[in-house]
Amino acid sequence: MKDKMLQELNPLELRCLSLAARGRTREDITRETDICHDRIDEAFNSAMQKLQAGNVAEAIFRAARMDLIS
Repeated sequence: MKDKMLQELNPLELRCLSLAARGRTREDITRETDICHDRIDEAFNSAMQKLQAGNVAEAIFRAARMDLIS
């Protein structure tokens, strides 16, 4: 399943989850990546769907358990 997730989660989704895992807010991520807020929201929503998570915290937890983020 990890290999499948690595193929499905795109670099922005992984980066957003990784930054959120380090305590960054969506606004922080927008400033740090210089990517619009809507695109960040899309990345989180897409990652949650791919990881079958109900919220960002659960998506972070699942991604971390699969060693997709550290």
